[in-house]
Amino acid sequence: MNRDAWNSHQWSSANPRQVEIEPGKSVVQRHCSRCMRDFVEDAAAGERYAVTVSVFSFHRLPDQISVQWIGEMCPGGQSQMDIEVRSRLIEHHAK
Repeated sequence: MNRDAWNSHQWSSANPRQVEIEPGKSVVQRHCSRCMRDFVEDAAAGERYAVTVSVFSFHRLPDQISVQWIGEMCPGGQSQMDIEVRSRLIEHHAK
């Protein structure tokens, strides 16, 4: 994990949101206010992954996207590719 990349984001809250996704299993949700990317940290499993946030849940993005987003420096703004990835995922879940 690239700690410099992770710390390059501007987290929207000093106290990230802790969410219980199923009984006894909590994750921490982080949102970068610059690039608008969302991530979930599962401390128990020692994992971080990219997500898109819906009203009731988190939709995990493909592993390739998680590896890319977690490993790269914050792009400093929302990219067109990020918008397209989220749109495809939302369309897929709507079907």
